[in-house]
Amino acid sequence: MMCRTPLMFVSFALVAACQPAGPQVDVEAEGQALMQLSRDWSDLVGAGDLEGALEFWADDATMLPPDMPAFEGKQAIRSFVEGAVQVPGFSISWEPISVEVSSAGDMAYMIERNVSTANDELGNVVTTHGKVVTVWRKDSNGTWKNVVDAWNEGPPPEQ
Repeated sequence: MMCRTPLMFVSFALVAACQPAGPQVDVEAEGQALMQLSRDWSDLVGAGDLEGALEFWADDATMLPPDMPAFEGKQAIRSFVEGAVQVPGFSISWEPISVEVSSAGDMAYMIERNVSTANDELGNVVTTHGKVVTVWRKDSNGTWKNVVDAWNEGPPPEQ
């Protein structure tokens, strides 16, 4: 009987060690939901809902626009966005291209593209295409929040 107890303990320990550490995350479903969230965010921005749009950024988010310093924190991002919407003819929209979600389901990054317009000094509409990387993190409520938003100019997408 003494020999069996250690063997049973070792067997139990091996079985327990092979069990998943927590609930399994459907990273495909999380990724699709996150891509739809990005599309919804773009639609909200297109509709001019500044307050609603700001809710997608985490309080500690960082924005990295081209040829400008980093904007760190939601208040700095708010100032940038408020300034952008004051530019005559300004509009922006974006579309996610791909997403990678961590196996834990709490971090992700997306590759996206954007299109923005603004009037030049003569009032002509100038369209700019951008390549975008966004990093997302789930907050304590399980809500995806953007924590890094970086982009630069790129060519128009191929048709």
